[in-house]
Amino acid sequence: MKHIELFDLNKFPLYSVVRRTSTQHDSFKETFHAHQGMELQYIHEGKGQLLIDQRSLDIGSGTLCLFQPYQLHRLQPVIDVNNHYIRSFVLFEPSVFEPYLRSLPLLHSFFQQLCQGSLQSPVIYPLREEHDLVKVLTGYGESRVDANSEPYREDAASFLVSLLRHLRPLLSDPGRIPVLNQRPVHRAEQMMQWIERHYTEVFRLESLAAELHMSPYYVSHLFQETTGTSLSEYLKARRIRQACVLLTISDKSVTEIGESVGLGNTSYFCRTFKESKGQTPHQYRLQWKKKS
Repeated sequence: MKHIELFDLNKFPLYSVVRRTSTQHDSFKETFHAHQGMELQYIHEGKGQLLIDQRSLDIGSGTLCLFQPYQLHRLQPVIDVNNHYIRSFVLFEPSVFEPYLRSLPLLHSFFQQLCQGSLQSPVIYPLREEHDLVKVLTGYGESRVDANSEPYREDAASFLVSLLRHLRPLLSDPGRIPVLNQRPVHRAEQMMQWIERHYTEVFRLESLAAELHMSPYYVSHLFQETTGTSLSEYLKARRIRQACVLLTISDKSVTEIGESVGLGNTSYFCRTFKESKGQTPHQYRLQWKKKS
């Protein structure tokens, strides 16, 4: 499931990457994709477009992009002999670091809004290289934080606290929010919107194809070509995401949760969940309660 969960945030809940460069000799993937965690990406050098939430935005040097968990987006940088794409980013699993912020109520509230709420804009600019947020983002260095290491998790939490302190005033600065242009909805996005309405039901490719007036074969082919993953893998990721939410906020049994997300066979639900998250639904719930 390469373009839905590129990083294993269950094993490593935070990744920090500094000044990753793409040139015309690289095979940069210009597909719609989503990922489990929250991502902050700063563009040091480059230009192009970001397609997100049925909107098109210009991006360029000094742009900070904010991608929420499982938010579908597509970066289209111009990469040729004269144009490189250089960016730094941090990707993290919010549920792992949320407990560290509870003693800071204002920052905790901002953190929840950032990761789960409705943002006015998914991009902020212009930010110069010497801006404090950029210094913090790049100053942490290349890192992959092990979920089983408490000291490293605490260090990563401190890093995120500093990052959030510098980010909060930027999101309330209207001078850094761009004009958003509406664009036509891509066919793949229509498919995802259909899945959003029907993922709790038994999946029928024919029903999806009929609503879009396309053949089942073309629906599957177009989704794979556009997003880099299959409809079945995307559907599985959506169901598992909702199962994680229900395991943490409800007292429903594992069987009831499996049924409510469209995976009615309990043994299949548990097996699918473990393949995706590395642990059973029961273990996931116990781990969450321990953190809380």
